Amino acid sequence: MSRSKVIATTQTLRVARGLDAYWVLILLTAIALALSGCADVGASEKTTAQKIAAAETEMMHQATEASKPALERGDEAVARGDRAAAVNFYRQAHDEDPNSPVPLQRLGENEIALGQYTQAYEAYHLVQVLKPTDPEAAFRLGELMLVRGSPQAAIDEFSIALQTRKDDPSLFSAIGVAYSSMGKYDLAIKNYRAGLAVVPNHMGLLNNLGMAQFLSGDYDGAVQTLTALVAIPKSRPRYRRNLAFIEAAHGDMDKARKIVTSDADRAALDAELAAYRGVVNNPGQAVDRTALMGIHFAPSAATGGDQAAASKAPAKVVAQ
Repeated sequence: MSRSKVIATTQTLRVARGLDAYWVLILLTAIALALSGCADVGASEKTTAQKIAAAETEMMHQATEASKPALERGDEAVARGDRAAAVNFYRQAHDEDPNSPVPLQRLGENEIALGQYTQAYEAYHLVQVLKPTDPEAAFRLGELMLVRGSPQAAIDEFSIALQTRKDDPSLFSAIGVAYSSMGKYDLAIKNYRAGLAVVPNHMGLLNNLGMAQFLSGDYDGAVQTLTALVAIPKSRPRYRRNLAFIEAAHGDMDKARKIVTSDADRAALDAELAAYRGVVNNPGQAVDRTALMGIHFAPSAATGGDQAAASKAPAKVVAQ
């Protein structure tokens, strides 16, 4: 390829693709490096042409990528597991189309996945400004309000989502967790049962129901609920430990130790019991018993771990 053709190619790319100075500089640098091979002793014309062709191919690829909409580039970044890059692209997409809720919805989802909860709250709040009754925005804002320790505000948001997602067990569980964190166990139980009416044997709801029953003083009901839960195939080991916790807290340590079999579970059970008894023995402490026992609520779908009712990982905290 001649030097004049390379220069013409550069000019064509700049006009046709609208490349900024940064990409033009990259192209010129690549071409200069390729052409420098011409001065090397023994460098063949074929090798030089290959270097120039490779530089052109890479530059064309970069130009094609740069021409894609920011929303599409964000989706591609998510697909390859680069959420940090996705967040930047979704922010750019929002700047390009500030009246569309879609970039904000995807931005909020990925910021939650990255643990950027304040930014996620801002994104979903803007979605709600654009679409006041958007159920997903309301659901996510509710979860984030639980993280902030504002259960009543969370319930208000969940109620918005419930208007159009009446058959979503995640919402009933979320509302139940919020009421539990306020000590309103009767209302929590009512919502857990409402969710179970939609999806019978939903393990997350059964777990939450059993723990709320125990916290409300219904030991027999809690044991019955959690015994049925651990009998379900593929029931989580976490739920078995919850049943053991209830038995131990009720005073039957022997029964509790028969329920949990691994050393790790027994050590965790001992630690949880010590913390729980510390609160029970000091009723004057300003400690919410539900918050202390939040680890017993349904695991987070986002992380696969056991999450508190108002933990630091709001994504699907109560949706298992």
